[in-house]
This record gives sequence, C-alpha cells and structure tokens, in this order.
Amino acid sequence: MQQERYKADGTAVLDVVAFADEALCGSEEFVLGARELRKRLSAARRWYGFGAGNSAPAAAHFPAWSDADLVLVILNPAIIVSDNLVAELAACISALERNAACVLPADPRALPAGSTPDYATRPGFDRFVARLERTARWADYDGRQPWVFLVAREALEHLAKEHADMSWADVPRLLGERTVTAQHAYVHSYADYRLNARAEMLRLVPADARTLLDVGGGEGNFARTFMAQRGGKATLLERDPRAAEAARSRGVDVLEGDFESVALTARYDCVAFLDVLEHLADPLAALAKARRVIAPGGRVLLSVPNVGHWSVVWDLLQGEFDYQPVGILCNTHLRFYTRRGLERLIGDARLGVERWQDVSSPPPAEFTALLDACPRSFAIDRDSLAIESFHVLARRD
Repeated sequence: MQQERYKADGTAVLDVVAFADEALCGSEEFVLGARELRKRLSAARRWYGFGAGNSAPAAAHFPAWSDADLVLVILNPAIIVSDNLVAELAACISALERNAACVLPADPRALPAGSTPDYATRPGFDRFVARLERTARWADYDGRQPWVFLVAREALEHLAKEHADMSWADVPRLLGERTVTAQHAYVHSYADYRLNARAEMLRLVPADARTLLDVGGGEGNFARTFMAQRGGKATLLERDPRAAEAARSRGVDVLEGDFESVALTARYDCVAFLDVLEHLADPLAALAKARRVIAPGGRVLLSVPNVGHWSVVWDLLQGEFDYQPVGILCNTHLRFYTRRGLERLIGDARLGVERWQDVSSPPPAEFTALLDACPRSFAIDRDSLAIESFHVLARRD
C-alpha cells in the first residue's frame, strides 16, 4: 500500500513566502483581499514577507530559514483563492505516481476544456470551483508565469545546491516534469484592474473627439490608447498618487485629486467615467460637473456595473451579499445601479443617451431553471439579469 509523502489534511508543516504588490498595497481593495487571503490560508504556520514584519528570504536560502515540509509561494498577492487551495496542492504532491514536487493551481489563463469563468461574486466563484472538480485532478505544467505555487522542501533544497542565484519565480520551471497543475484548485488575480486599457470603450467615442478627460483612470492606459489610436490629447484625473505618477512616467498629462474638488478650466470633447461612478459619494454632482466641462457637442462616456446581474440576485436569494476586492460587489463601491436607475441618473444630470451597449453574461442553466419555475404572474426582467455592465455615451440635452 502506498504511503503519502505529505498529508493533504493540513498535518504537514506549511510556511508561506509572500511578496507585496507595491502598486496596490494600502488600497481598500487590497486590504480586504489580503485579509481574505490570510483567512483562507489559516493552515500556514508562519508567513515570510507580505507585511508580516519580516522580508521574504531568497529561494536558495530558504531551506536554512525554515524546516517546513511544504512552502506556499505567493508571487502575486492580489489574488482570490479557492478554499481548497492548500489541500488540493498538497494532494498532488502527496500522490506518489506523479512524483510531483511543485504544484500550481488553475487560473483564468489555463483552464480545463469546457471550463469558462462565469463568476462575479464570491459564491459564484465557489460554484465555479466546484464545477472544476468534474475535470481531471491534475495536468502537466504549461510553463505560465506563476502567481502562486506549493513546493516541497526536499525539492527546494536540491535546487538550492545547483542554482544558488535562482529566484522564486524560477522554481516551477527548474523542476520541469516534477511541476504540475492542480485543476481542482483555483485562483483569480485582480492585480491589473488599474492597468486595463479599456480599448473596447473607444468604439463609443465619436471620431471627431480630439480631447479627452479620463476620470479615475488608474495608470492612464485608456488615455494612452485614445492618444495612440485617435491621435488626440488626453488628460488623466486620478486621486491615487502612485497611479498618477505611473501615468505621468508614461507620458500622460495628469491632474491629481478628486474630480469633485479639482478646479477644471479646460473644456473637453469627452469626459470618461469607466467604472468610476459607483465609487463616488455623489454621482449626480459628478455628472453635472462633467456636463459643465464638456465642450459644445461634447460627450460623457460611462461604464457602470449592473447590480441586477443574475450572479448578485442568486446570492441574494441565498442570503448572501459579500464584498470582494474586485467586481460588481467591490468593497469600494458606494452606489449600485440597474439599467433603470442609471437611466434616471443620466436624465437627472440633464444628459441624454446617444448610444447604449449592454455587456452580457447570461445565467447558467441552473439559474434559468429556477426562473422557469416561478409563476407567470411574477414579472421577471430576464434581460436585466443577463447584463453584467452598461456602456453608455451621453450628450447634453
């Protein structure tokens, strides 16, 4: 009878090596994400790095620091992890027939065939992970850049003798065939949410728009896309000093501060609020101000999540409404909108809708079956349930 090298039930000694995300560290989103991450990795004996008051030791030196059987390495700390992460990664190392010494979880970059992410909330994330259990438990490592991985101490000691200058990110590659992917464990990264270029929004911007004000645009990638593809001039208005400085270093003109309080003297052909209105205490005042600073014939560009999406409704039916570091229920959202609520807001700001595009994410069969079981007398807006976010181009009335 085969004996497991390490227990998958948490009895093996586990230490964590984690690196900080300098761009997000201190943000409300990351503070929540870090707290949730620690809660779901409570089996760890000791943490190195990640704001624990000590630095993360080099990979080759770690065996001299720790006698842990297993080491969980978190290179990207801005992640949401499945509850079974440690158990599943350890189970793959425990299986003697694979001779695995290093295991990565599945993530959106590499999923089993037929597994399409459809989650927008934590319960939805958990339902998606449960469906992954229908696939093969592990697969060969495909060489992707690791976000997080579990490695056995004995393998790390062996590598350290041959690669004194190796980085933690090198470990999965250096272990070659002894590195596998655990397809029942899963992680989702939100590290790049301030970096999205939002190129899909550019098609709504009129061709004759020559100046753009991008409100709350993170590191200015939408502004840069506008300049590169349209040849116009873009200005970023950003409250986060680190994001503002990153945009400035990439050649974007930056106004630093809150949109509500910054004095604006210029006029713009387009003012963009891409997933920003829901973060503001007074969205109506913001749209009214945007109306005042758009040039004659100018437009206001909006991207707003739909709180009436089936993922949120399903959670509410089960008594859930859990904030997350990213998504429709991001913990920094102060306002929530359905289509009708957003239409009223735009109208109250004395703006008119010129173009409206819905971004769809239809409900799964299980949720559709629930709707079909409702009495016909119960009016259901199925179109609203299938919409994840609204993309709107508005003009002065």
